[in-house]
Parts: sequence; structure tokens; C-alpha cells
Amino acid sequence: DNKNRLKSVIKQLDQEYDFVFIDCPPGVSALSDNIFNAADIVLMPVIPTTLSIRTYHMVKDYFKEKDIDLSKMMCFFTMVDLRKNMHNEIMEELYKDKRFFQNYVPYLSDVEKMGVYKAPIMEFANSSYAAKCYRELWTEIKEGVVE
Repeated sequence: DNKNRLKSVIKQLDQEYDFVFIDCPPGVSALSDNIFNAADIVLMPVIPTTLSIRTYHMVKDYFKEKDIDLSKMMCFFTMVDLRKNMHNEIMEELYKDKRFFQNYVPYLSDVEKMGVYKAPIMEFANSSYAAKCYRELWTEIKEGVVE
């Protein structure tokens, strides 16, 4: 069965790893359907913009439609620019959903440089504000996943 193929592959990694992360584009596809079914947690980055919010609602509706446990859907904001009213308004509204972690990734050049350096921010800007934000987000994610 195609829906359980990925789940069986991940199950084989249980003994060796505490966490297995699979990165995929947001949205609904055959790949994401497989991931939604196989995952214990679906960690979804959301940019506080109209298009990204539409995708969030589309994925959330898909979970409901396919009877996938909504509690496994956990979200965080990324590319946040608090100087923009829209970002603040969207975040304030979606924080009410309780699916979003309080910590977020700000829109900073150090974050963009990860693509340039092809490395995690801790490798080249460990003491930066962006690295601090990632650490705080990761701590919150671990607490939400492990508990």
C-alpha cells in the first residue's frame, strides 16, 4: 500500500534515531499525503502572508477531510518582519489557533545566508540574534514533541 510505504521505511529507523526529519514543500500532494500519514509530527513553517496562510488552511482542511489527527500538525512562523502590520495581525490571529509555537524565525540576512553558506546558522553566526531565535524555537519544538 503506497500510503504506508514511507511509514514502514521510517519504522526501520526507530532503533537508530530519536528524530527523523523529512523536508518537503508545503501543500497537498502524493508525497505530502504519504508524509502526513507516516509522521508522528508535521512541523509546518508558515510565513505570515496571505498566500502562506491559504496553504496553512488548505493543509489543515486536508487533515480534517482525510481524518488525519490534527494534533500532529504543529506550526511556526518564519520570515517574520514585525515592522509589517500584516505580519503582526496574522500572527496575533493564528496564535489563537494553538497550533503555532510562540517562538518564530525572523526575516534577517543571517537566515538567508544559510543558503549561501549551505550550513546551519550555528556554523557561521552562532552568537547572532537569528541563531538565538532558532535555538529558542528548537527548545519549544522539543518540549512540544517530547511531552
